[in-house]
Amino acid sequence: MKDEAFIRSIREKGAEAKEKARLEFSNISSEQLNWKPSPESWSIAQCLEHLIMADRCYFSNLKKIVEGTYKMSFWEKYSPFTAACGRIMKDQLQEQVKRKMIAPAKIRPSASEFKVGIIDRYHKSLDEFLEYISKCINIDIDKTIISSPTLQIVTYSLRDAFYFLIRHEHRHLNQAIRVKNYEAFPK
Repeated sequence: MKDEAFIRSIREKGAEAKEKARLEFSNISSEQLNWKPSPESWSIAQCLEHLIMADRCYFSNLKKIVEGTYKMSFWEKYSPFTAACGRIMKDQLQEQVKRKMIAPAKIRPSASEFKVGIIDRYHKSLDEFLEYISKCINIDIDKTIISSPTLQIVTYSLRDAFYFLIRHEHRHLNQAIRVKNYEAFPK
C-alpha cells in the first residue's frame, strides 16, 4: 500500500542520521577519520564508506521504481520467502548491534586511507538516498519487491528495505561514534 506516514518517518530517521554524522564528524582530522582501535576494526571513514556503498547498491532499482520503469523479476514476484527475508533483515540490521556481522564483499570498504571529503560524500549519498525514498510516496511499498544487491535470491518489500536500510545507517554511525569515543582515539 501507499504509506505517506511511513515514508515521512523514514525520511525523518534519515535526516537524524545526517545530523548525527554532521555533529560527530564535521570537525575531525584525516588522522582521526582513519584511526582504528585494532587492525580488524573499521575506522570512522570505513564506516562512512560502507554506508555509501550499501546505499548506492539500491540506486539503480530506486531510480527505475520512481520513474515507473521497474519490472519485478519472476523470482521477485513469486518468491515464497520475501516476507521471511524482510523479517530477518529487519531483525539483523538494527541500530543497536545484537550480533556482529561480516559485510558482503561488494559493500566492504577498502583498507586505504580516506580524506576528510568522505564526510561530504556520505552526506551527498544520504541526500540522494532520501530523495529516492521521498519520491516513493505514491508507490505501493508493500507490493514492490526487490532483490538484495548482494545476494539476488534474497527478496524483500520496499517497505522492509527502507526500514532496515535507515537503521543500518544508524548502526554504522553508532559504530563510528564508538571508535571516536575510544580512550586511545587521537586528540
